[in-house]
Amino acid sequence: MRSLKDILAFGCLLLDSRIGAFSSQRVLNNVNMPHRNFPFMRTAVMAPSAQDEVQLQTKNIDQNVHRLDLESDGHLRINGKEKTDLLDGLIPSIWTATRPAFSENSIFLHMRHSPQWSQHEMPVGDLISCNRLLACSRLTRYWMGPAFGTSAKDVPLDTQFLLVEVSENGPYALLLPLVDSGFRASLHYSDNKIDIVCHAESGDENVKLDSSGMRALYVSVSNDPFELLKKGFVHVSEETGTFSTLDQKTLPETVDEFGWCTWDAFYSKVTPQGILDGVASLQAEGVPPRTLILDDGWQQVTPSPPDWKTESKNTSINARSNAVVSRVANLMFDSLSKVVSAFYERFVRTAKHGTVGNRIWYYLAQTVLKGQLENYFHAETDFGRQLSGFTPNFKFHSAEGELKDLVSTLKDQLGVKRVYCWHALHGYWRGVSSELGQSVGINVTQVQTNPSNHLLQIEPQLAWDTVSLFGVGLLSNPSDLTIFYKHLHSPLVEAGIDGVKVDVQSGVSALGSGVGGGPHLARIYTEAMEASVSERFSSEDGAANCINCMCHSTENIYRYKVTSVARASDDFYPHRPESHTVHLVNVAYNSLFMGEICLPDWDMFHSKHESAHLHAAARAIGGCPIYVSDEPGKHDVTLLKRLVLSDGSVLRAKLPGRPTRDCLFSDVGKDGTSALKIWNQNSYGGVVGAFHVQGVAWNFVTNENEVVDAAPVPLTANVKPHDVESLRDITGPFAIWRHRSSALEVLPDGNTLTTTSLSHSEWEVFTIVPIQNSDNNDVAWGPIGLVDMLNSGGAIQQAGELEKVVVSGEEEDSPTTSTQFISRGPGRFVSYCQPAPSRVLIRYGDGNSVGDLLFSHDAPSGELSFILPEEKGGAHSVTVLWG
Repeated sequence: MRSLKDILAFGCLLLDSRIGAFSSQRVLNNVNMPHRNFPFMRTAVMAPSAQDEVQLQTKNIDQNVHRLDLESDGHLRINGKEKTDLLDGLIPSIWTATRPAFSENSIFLHMRHSPQWSQHEMPVGDLISCNRLLACSRLTRYWMGPAFGTSAKDVPLDTQFLLVEVSENGPYALLLPLVDSGFRASLHYSDNKIDIVCHAESGDENVKLDSSGMRALYVSVSNDPFELLKKGFVHVSEETGTFSTLDQKTLPETVDEFGWCTWDAFYSKVTPQGILDGVASLQAEGVPPRTLILDDGWQQVTPSPPDWKTESKNTSINARSNAVVSRVANLMFDSLSKVVSAFYERFVRTAKHGTVGNRIWYYLAQTVLKGQLENYFHAETDFGRQLSGFTPNFKFHSAEGELKDLVSTLKDQLGVKRVYCWHALHGYWRGVSSELGQSVGINVTQVQTNPSNHLLQIEPQLAWDTVSLFGVGLLSNPSDLTIFYKHLHSPLVEAGIDGVKVDVQSGVSALGSGVGGGPHLARIYTEAMEASVSERFSSEDGAANCINCMCHSTENIYRYKVTSVARASDDFYPHRPESHTVHLVNVAYNSLFMGEICLPDWDMFHSKHESAHLHAAARAIGGCPIYVSDEPGKHDVTLLKRLVLSDGSVLRAKLPGRPTRDCLFSDVGKDGTSALKIWNQNSYGGVVGAFHVQGVAWNFVTNENEVVDAAPVPLTANVKPHDVESLRDITGPFAIWRHRSSALEVLPDGNTLTTTSLSHSEWEVFTIVPIQNSDNNDVAWGPIGLVDMLNSGGAIQQAGELEKVVVSGEEEDSPTTSTQFISRGPGRFVSYCQPAPSRVLIRYGDGNSVGDLLFSHDAPSGELSFILPEEKGGAHSVTVLWG
């Protein structure tokens, strides 16, 4: 037993150490607090760290012993207590197998084929054992999303990740098509003799698979789907050497800070004054952004947008003539626009590649409509422009001030800590102009792209987008790319920019025809980009300050050795009401796979929007950066203050948010009955969000989001403590806090359900913590957190166990029960507590101030509540005493 004086002294020591040892703990393999130095702060109820999980998994490989073997008869067989065929029909002359070190339940399948072509359709086999499946497949060249089913027929074209529930409740099988030898593999269903086909292509007809073939597919089995994913990506990382897993990376500090992005506030018409207004507006409301993302609109591009002012005072005769011709052409186009639009809407927009309407439109786009389309793209979008200069454009480079001046004002006067700038992986939407390349001595090739038939099946519009119609400026020499990124990034460093958002990445890998193929192009661009980011935008702890975006081809994903954050789905679209629920679905299921390589970024959102609360709740438990794109003065401040503390930090959960085990294979967008449930881990306990996102799902035939139910009925979501994977080894009891209803309840064990009814687009967040009982069971304790924050438990940085202490200073020393925890503030802190404590003491983060906190206690529910004040020098140390 320890004295109260010892306890308070420890609190001071712990707070002193926290600044150096905890506040910078952003590496995912250090989830827990550095409390091991203090033996009386034990952690039996603390969730294991990601590193501990990996070590445990390595030590205890598959206690149920599943062995995966490729048999000589072409069966891919799971050999355990019972033999189960996963696949049947692998042709021995095509497929051979190797096994990762120390793994009986995993294999790599190598594919060889003659003749040697630039693309192959190789039969993998019939999917023999499948109760349910989840496939993450490309929706467009840029993004992927989930598909659900019960057989091979439900595996869409260009499936990049496939998770199979072999039989009910396991085992599970993971199939990962790979990138190897200049080729990219994917899976899809075939209605020929074999169910599953592996498609492999280089993207360049001159790059052919040689006689050694390629490492095409990784397959593994396990009873634990989350262990299966974690170990699987570790195996692939170690085998290929082309990427690092998230556990091996350090996260940038921006993930724990509130941010603001300029995109949906201004789009590419962003100005310095607009940026200052946006930051100042949020700061004035008490939710100061600490990270600013300057999105598209700051670069020099050609042709210039029509609303840009030019520095030239003279306009040439040719320029004036071109303007007249353009206006006449537009008038001619307008007279036919109704007919053209009707034809496109009826016969083209959702048509498959190669259909009659598709072919007619392709001909028109390449001939009579090409000039009109060029005028449209230049006048209405930025997709037809190329990068024409490395320094900022006139808006950020004028007599009124430079980008450097803007950055200084943001940091010195408005409290912004870090500023990121947007750019495309290849410079701008249509790459780099030849003139810019010549100015710095690099070879820019203007490529007229020729998308493969496979890519055109995924996204038929590729045949008539700007890069296909007008070409793209690419670099194909790694040394030129090094020079390119030096010139692109150095001016940003000189201006005080701290990081970059690198966009359009999978658009680059789709442009490989004639320049070595998509995998080759993605490799050289990503390697050069990451080398430049490491050199110019790394923090002192080695974190790469970079957000990868539009990057969902495995050509890109399997190249991230350094960067640790990547967007997990298509954009937040404020003006597309059908997009909001499906946005959450795509992020959650993509994160199962993306989250093993990068921290999934859920994208910005508007705080003042009909779907704002839905997006906010999802991001609160997503373990992701939180940033908005509000227009100046248009904020829901009450909502933002449930996400952001007064110092601009956020209560980020510790892992990528992912679907709970019981909805891994549920089609939560269109089955009409299932809620999307997402789980995450906090330093103490965990959190589960339940969301009604029925009604919209991606249609893999028409290649667009489809409203399958315009008025989804209410549904019931069942939540249990063991939905949080890191709590599955704890039997209970558990305390659960419901955020929307502000209700506390106790569940006796991890499998006991609590339910909630949700109308369409409604949600509920459940904070779940183990309840500790003292040795003689006279005290029960389970700290919840700051309950007015959406991720309440994220406030708790460390929690100790109940223990006996001696309170001195009375007539005689008396033993009492005590516990300690460290929490962020300010706000209302709630805990489950029986009986009521005698005192609640606080030591401020500066270590100098100690005092008693007033508290209230509701005996029937066990709810203990008190107000934590503003922080002084860091988080608060709180001691609770009974007796």
